[in-house]
Amino acid sequence: MDGDPTGESDEPGSADGLGGAATDERAEPNATGSEGATPAEARRAAGTADLPDRASRAVSAARAAADELVTWGPEDAASLVRSVGERLADRETVSRLARSAANETGRGHPGTKVEKIATALDAARRSLRDAPTAGVVERDGAAGTVTIAGPIGVVGAAVPATHPVVVPAVLSLYGLAARNAVVFAPSPSTVETCDVVVETVRRALADAGAPAGSVSMLPAPASKPATDALFERADFVVAAGSEATAAAGQRCGTPNVATSADGVVAVADSSVPAAAVATRVAVGATYDFGAHPAGDAAVVTVSQAVDPLCAALEDEGGYVLDADESDRLRALLDGDDETDLRGNSPRWFASALDLPNAASDAAFLVATPDAADGPLATLPGIPAVAVHGRGGFDAATALAVELGSPHAAAVHTTQQRRARRVAERLSPGRLVVNQPGVAAAGWRTNGFDAAPILGGGTAEESQLCGGLTPDRFARTATVAATSTADRAPHRNGAGGTLRGP
Repeated sequence: MDGDPTGESDEPGSADGLGGAATDERAEPNATGSEGATPAEARRAAGTADLPDRASRAVSAARAAADELVTWGPEDAASLVRSVGERLADRETVSRLARSAANETGRGHPGTKVEKIATALDAARRSLRDAPTAGVVERDGAAGTVTIAGPIGVVGAAVPATHPVVVPAVLSLYGLAARNAVVFAPSPSTVETCDVVVETVRRALADAGAPAGSVSMLPAPASKPATDALFERADFVVAAGSEATAAAGQRCGTPNVATSADGVVAVADSSVPAAAVATRVAVGATYDFGAHPAGDAAVVTVSQAVDPLCAALEDEGGYVLDADESDRLRALLDGDDETDLRGNSPRWFASALDLPNAASDAAFLVATPDAADGPLATLPGIPAVAVHGRGGFDAATALAVELGSPHAAAVHTTQQRRARRVAERLSPGRLVVNQPGVAAAGWRTNGFDAAPILGGGTAEESQLCGGLTPDRFARTATVAATSTADRAPHRNGAGGTLRGP
């Protein structure tokens, strides 16, 4: 599950309300009106009281920018997006953003983050080339209709701790492509990284002559009330992250896409060699140490394929836990402390679980739980995968329905009818066949548009079914002209003039 961008934080941020230089908001020691309050408590109280006004100012500045962007033609908007995309995708910029994310959040693999960011940006830019979001986007000559896309206005978006670069970078591109302004509310642990992304975008905006307020972020420090205030004032909300963030998006009263889904469950039959399945699952389980909304979290296969699959996963760098080690992992995952395990390295888990030296060099952990419930059933957000066996493909599919989230799924089979059966039974927003789970976010090897966020639709009480794609950031108007002659002229012209009697 993604990090909660609505959590409280005592840390000062690095951005002002427009994504600019750092601020140091100070208050008098007795600003709370409570005797004995510490300066830090007074500053927090004063800042909380001002949150609605600060959110209002950020949204007002963004709305002024949006009012200017709406006057830009489709070609100018496309040129702006290309400029911003080139600046974000620059190799040195990607490396800098990856280092910032790894250093600030302490999650994920720095090297993998470079690949993750570069891949996401490449896919997003490719999707935008084929997804018109401004001006005339569709013509139907036979029906005599034309569809015209216009901006929504101001997009308010939460930035989860597990995706501090991809979410603001891709949403900036998608929002600008539809001529919207975007305001970000970062997680407390992603304020500095989000600020770096926003500043990178703003430099490209300046070079293109676009209004600076087109992309911004809320003033630091990050907090739940600040995010709530943004959600209530924006025209469209992207609430991705923890369950608390998704709930805030759902109750804000603003049109929104809200989802907290994470991790993919795969179904495999014995028609695909274990080595091929293991290679794909290993990619999804290790990608950024498992910190990906579609990282492989569990595989359900037929019983006779469990041992070969576990052996193949070992060959891919996995460490298969024995019963005692699995119990220790279960206790760690089920612990009551505040430790956030998402995105920690395999070496960290090996140390925390007191595993042998062989586990310290492993790329990921493999659990074979006896039960289909409890914390070991699926292992999203960490470099690990659970392997389940069932007596037949139908039984395996039924278990995947119980374990999986409806936002995405994977199936490994050579039989097309079985892939269709999984699609029908699981009804995921996106299903990938014979691919790593992370491919559901959109890869060069499939036809999915790049999506930084995935949703499971009504099955998870989300307005988003599938991926958050560029078209979701535009409103459309369909214009119809008379395309055929009136076939009932005896109606005294009523069919042609719509006059009454």
